[in-house]
Amino acid sequence: MVHVSIKLYVNETYPAFSLRIIGSPAVNLLVTDSSGTLLNFDLEDANLTVYTLGVSEVYVEYDTMNLTHKEGIVWSFAVDSPVRFRVILPWNATVVELSDAPLTVTTLQDDRIMLEMPEGSQNVSYVIPPGVTDLRYEALTAIAKAQEAILKAKAEGRIEGLEDAERLLTEARDSYERGDYLEAKQMALEAYDAAEKAKQPLTQMFTRYATWIMGVGVLTVVAAAVVLRIRRRRIERIFRRHPWLDEDEKNVLKILWIKGGAAFESDIRESLELPKTTVWRIVKKLESEGLVEIEKVQGRNYVRLRA
Repeated sequence: MVHVSIKLYVNETYPAFSLRIIGSPAVNLLVTDSSGTLLNFDLEDANLTVYTLGVSEVYVEYDTMNLTHKEGIVWSFAVDSPVRFRVILPWNATVVELSDAPLTVTTLQDDRIMLEMPEGSQNVSYVIPPGVTDLRYEALTAIAKAQEAILKAKAEGRIEGLEDAERLLTEARDSYERGDYLEAKQMALEAYDAAEKAKQPLTQMFTRYATWIMGVGVLTVVAAAVVLRIRRRRIERIFRRHPWLDEDEKNVLKILWIKGGAAFESDIRESLELPKTTVWRIVKKLESEGLVEIEKVQGRNYVRLRA
C-alpha cells in the first residue's frame, strides 16, 4: 500500500481543474484546501475533477496498491510522473536499484530514507530485512488491542490507573513511528495489561459516602445509572445489528457514546489518534450506513449518533 500526497497551486478564479490519478484506483481519497477544508470533487476512473473557485492551494491524498509490486524479496516502486517527486521508503528498507540517480537523498528524523526523483518513468527497488514486516504487523495488532482495552475501560468508568495505560500506548506509538517494532509491541502489551487492571474509583467513593446520599441525591444517581444503561444498550444494539463493522468503525461509535452521543470530528481523531483521512472515511461510511449524521458547526464537522 502506498500513500500518495499531492500539493497543487491553482488559479483561484477558475471554478474547477482536473488531473489524472497516479496508481488508480485510489482509496481513502481526501481533497482539501490549505486550511484543511474539504473540497468537492468528482472521480471517474482515474480522472479527478476538483471544484476550486476561490482556492489557490489544493492538497490531494489517497492510498493505492498499484504503485508497488514484489518479486521474491525485492519490492519495486514504479511511476511515470510529469514532475519531480519524493519517495519515502519503509523503515529499515535498503535500496538495491534505481532507474535514475536521485536529485537528493535525505534521512528523516524517524530514520526513514526520502529520495527526490526527477520527472519521467522511474523505478525504485528495495528490500526489507526478513522478520521486520511480521514484527511490524504484530506491533500494529498489539497497539490496536491496547487502544480497544483503554476505550473499554473508559466506557466502564475504570479510570484509576488508566493514565499508565495511555502513557504506555503513546510510547508504543512513538516506538512504532521510529521503526522499533519490538519495543512498540512490548509497550503496547504493557498498555493492554494496565488498561485491563484499571479500576473504577467511584466504587470506593460511593461506599464511603453512601450514608450521605438521600432523597433527590438517590434519585439522581438512579436516573444517571438508568440513562447510562440505556445508552450502553443502544451502542450494543448497533453492534449486533451491524456485525460487519470493523474495529476502527466500532471505536468511532464508542467515542461518540462516551461523549454523550456527539462530538466534533477533530475530537474523535484526537481520542483515537488516527489520521485525518482515516477518520473522515470512517465517518462518511457510518453516515452512509445511517448510523451517524454530520452537520457543520462553525465550519467544523459535528458528528452525532442517529436515534
